[in-house]
Amino acid sequence: MAAAGPGAAGERLLRAFARGLPEDADHVELRRAAGALLRPHVGADLAVWATVDPLTTMWTSCVLDGAPRDEALEAAVFANEYGVPDVLKLADLAAAPRSAQAGSLAGRTAGDPLRSPRFREVLEPRGVSDEFRMVFSDGGAPWGALVLLRSGGRFTAAETARLAALGRPFGGRLRRALLRGAATAPQPDGVLTGLVLCAADGRITEMTPEAAGLLAVVDPREVPQVVAAAVARQRAGAGASGALATADGRWLALHVTALAGSVAVVVERIRPHQLAEIVVRSVGLTPREREVLDQVLAGATTRTAARALALSEWTVQDHLKKVFAKFGVGSRAELLATLFATAYAPLHGTGAQPSPHGHFLPSPG
Repeated sequence: MAAAGPGAAGERLLRAFARGLPEDADHVELRRAAGALLRPHVGADLAVWATVDPLTTMWTSCVLDGAPRDEALEAAVFANEYGVPDVLKLADLAAAPRSAQAGSLAGRTAGDPLRSPRFREVLEPRGVSDEFRMVFSDGGAPWGALVLLRSGGRFTAAETARLAALGRPFGGRLRRALLRGAATAPQPDGVLTGLVLCAADGRITEMTPEAAGLLAVVDPREVPQVVAAAVARQRAGAGASGALATADGRWLALHVTALAGSVAVVVERIRPHQLAEIVVRSVGLTPREREVLDQVLAGATTRTAARALALSEWTVQDHLKKVFAKFGVGSRAELLATLFATAYAPLHGTGAQPSPHGHFLPSPG
């Protein structure tokens, strides 16, 4: 459901929202600014991260950073997102006509949220009475999504219209913030990569100033452990790349290469839309396995995946089993739960902040 228009109050909010969004902010600053602008106008109980397309937009979703947090509900929503049929899956919402890109659960189920498996199995048992979803897009491409959960009431048509009107300006700014290159928008310290040289056991022997600057977001006492953990992962065959969440809401990637008698660790500041690639690299998927994973994340069955990839169903299933093994899971449901509720949990949180010392993503499974 999408209301006909935002009305006079919505138009005023739209103008204030569009003027208040910083033009050259990165995605973290942009979400926080949008949250501050929206909070006085949206009486929702809980905002959670969600995905439109898991491989390209999972990192951008919710703008209401700092909203009340319920980790159990959040994890359940993600596990449910692709696990059961539903009337309001975000992938479906993103593919729908523009007029259907925002709406409440009550509206989409003709006033009967019980028609939604998500509502019956996840939301209602936790006291949620209605759910609002909106896809942020720019030029037709989805760049993120907002989920608002309300207890004790329903989202009104006026609220839906006001929120839907904000998607366009936010989608455009979000797209520019995510794709802005280092040449046009350097990070605050102006450094994007650095090098750490280690002994075979992970002890640091040399660190460039650039690497030291990037790792300054980590407690100095923990830098040796972070680097050693990356080296240990590589030596154990758990992947040569990993991601480090930092206290300022940004991300570093650590890439490990074994040299003759030493180990090189390249430290790189990454934008969040690069995180999916880091996770895939960390488990060592082959290009074909990555294609099969993409199909699974898009909701394809074995048959439709085989057709899309011009493979036999047996071959798709064989590759899928290899993907399961590398992620340490036994089924599609477990794979999706691992990806959404575990590997990407730091990005899904509503106002969630990593520890002051950051943390290195564990090997999935």
